[in-house]
Amino acid sequence: MTVPDSEKHQAWQDRYRNGYFLAPMVRVGTLPMRLLSLHYGADLVWTCEIIDKSIANCLRTVNDQTGVISYSKDGREIFTTHKDEKSRVVFQMGSASPDTALEAARTIENDVAGIDLNCGCPMKFSVQGGMGAALMEDPDRLCAILEALVQNVSVPVTCKIRVFDDEEKTIELARRIAATGISALTVHCRTRYMRPREKAMWHRLNRIVDELSPLPVILNGDICHFDDVQKARESTGATSVMTARGAIANPSIFRKESVSVLEATVEFVKTAMRASNSYANTKYTVLLMYTDTKAPEYKVLQASKCYEAMCGALGITEFYHAEGKLCVTDRNDPMRVKQNGALGKRSAVKNETSVNAQPESDAAETPTKRAKA
Repeated sequence: MTVPDSEKHQAWQDRYRNGYFLAPMVRVGTLPMRLLSLHYGADLVWTCEIIDKSIANCLRTVNDQTGVISYSKDGREIFTTHKDEKSRVVFQMGSASPDTALEAARTIENDVAGIDLNCGCPMKFSVQGGMGAALMEDPDRLCAILEALVQNVSVPVTCKIRVFDDEEKTIELARRIAATGISALTVHCRTRYMRPREKAMWHRLNRIVDELSPLPVILNGDICHFDDVQKARESTGATSVMTARGAIANPSIFRKESVSVLEATVEFVKTAMRASNSYANTKYTVLLMYTDTKAPEYKVLQASKCYEAMCGALGITEFYHAEGKLCVTDRNDPMRVKQNGALGKRSAVKNETSVNAQPESDAAETPTKRAKA
């Protein structure tokens, strides 16, 4: 048991004060988005939710060329991180079991700055498994998981919830969670059934902040512009804030003077290639970054099928050949292998014409389907 002393616990709480954080996001909060957000000024970054059973007892490997640390199981990559984010990355876990949660936490605790229990995800796969928002209706289990983590891991433990329609029920749950010894609580100011298009209820945070003081309370919901940070803190008393959709639209939201979407996209793609991120995931994120689907570069990016084509669309072909392609594995850029193989076959058969050549099938989902997912 490694219960932190009061001085250490205070230092852990201080990590979550006066900050502007990247929120956990399904399929988007991968290593390149986290690294780029840190580059643009994020104080802490959350991973996307990873289920405890998936990460527990994974094999840890380090790529000496890229510095990427990978956790894999049965030949499948579950989680990637990098030493450059070690002191600022919070691993978000989905769990319904204290024992499995602890097993998972012990697997990765030496490579992360903190562990966060997801108690707010309303997605079906999470709720049906007794995780995410389902834990809010099972506070005994929720608190048992937090206590197991707080008492046995060497990094700060936090929790992320939503609010109930009933304010008193929300306050009671928040009190119970705070009593487990966590270092901070994040509150997404929407109920489980509210959608992103519905305005976040910032006013619901004021009382939570007062009730839990001095525990840091982080606001999540409708932080879409840099100026929203100060507005949210002044109106709610929140210790810190985090953004999700704002960072998707432009990862440079963490600085007062943001860069253009195109410039941010270029930096994202470079970061993704240096991290050998899956091309399918990179493309999915890039297309989400473009809210203007009529932009000329969006159409070209949507049609691209490999990193080389994507870099060509963004005008960074030189980077691709000088650095990018050396970092990305064939497994993470599968169409590169197919296209190179097709080119080799066409050059070997001199009389074959492009009219007769059959198009290669894309091994990943089509861009349109991914963007709608």
